[in-house]
Amino acid sequence: MRATLRPVLRAFTVLAACVLASTAQARLEPMADNELSDVAGQGFINLTTDSNAGIDYTRINLGLKVETQMNMNKLQLGLYDRAGEAAGTSDILINNFALGSVNDSTGAVNPFMINDPFVELAYSGNKIVGLRVGFAESKGTLSGDIQTLSGSVPVHIKGTADPIYNAASGGTRFLLGLAGVYRSSIMEADATLVNSAGNLDPVRATYSGMPNGSSLSCSSGCLGGLTNALLSLFTSSNCAVTGVTTCFPLSQFQSLPIGNAAIADNSATQAIEGAARGFFISMQTQAVSWKDLDSNTFKEALAGAYLNIPKFKDANGNLVAPITINFDQAFGGIPRVDTCFGAATKGC
Repeated sequence: MRATLRPVLRAFTVLAACVLASTAQARLEPMADNELSDVAGQGFINLTTDSNAGIDYTRINLGLKVETQMNMNKLQLGLYDRAGEAAGTSDILINNFALGSVNDSTGAVNPFMINDPFVELAYSGNKIVGLRVGFAESKGTLSGDIQTLSGSVPVHIKGTADPIYNAASGGTRFLLGLAGVYRSSIMEADATLVNSAGNLDPVRATYSGMPNGSSLSCSSGCLGGLTNALLSLFTSSNCAVTGVTTCFPLSQFQSLPIGNAAIADNSATQAIEGAARGFFISMQTQAVSWKDLDSNTFKEALAGAYLNIPKFKDANGNLVAPITINFDQAFGGIPRVDTCFGAATKGC
């Protein structure tokens, strides 16, 4: 059985409505002719079209800056039998899905920020083959009990080597010291969706980790290039580097930071400082290449439901991952932030 767009249209409508719904109060005020002459602009809704490899696209762009805190009991897309996947599973299943968080003691809301959301359709001839809801920029906390994910979700792990030492055997600690890696050294690694053997797994993945063949690197506090040369000899294989686990169940990451919250946003501008770019959820009946609005290139999304939180260029032009965690969080997971006022932290 293949994916069909009919049931997901309803789900996407609900998701888009929840995300875009925000409290607003406004009224129309007349403007004098001399005031109108000083104003220039365009409608906050516009349509753009595109084409690539025989696929035509129509995108509805909403020139909005949204701050939202939302909760959903279940985000489930792509529930159908799929070759090579366990029966009864979905392309995307996140229970108690939430964007943003709350502080129950103070009553404050920490919103998930969205800039320039859009809805896009992909056509092959006169047939709709894909639909996506996306954000040009987004920043905040995404929470949920993740069961399965399909798509592209790169993660950058960066922090001191102390948790690595704590997880390592005596022999591995000796090798780390020999390579010039100390507990205070700043280590880095890239992770993505994998299976329990460390192979890349973009379809109904249940793990995130260092893919087979990748290695740790040291950015400071080591012996420079010599350390990285030695570390490159020890690559991840079958979810481990010299006995240290490198793959972790998605279910233990109950809240994920999207973008860089350490960079304060300037509410006076349309842009969101420190935001991740290119976040979208899509559904397609065949592989469809969607345009990445950051790089302006087309990137393929596999048939079915697909979550895309891609790498993007920061203010300095460096390609960075949209999610950054430390090694303590990688090994031990990330507890859920509070997303409900009252006794419950989820499920409200």
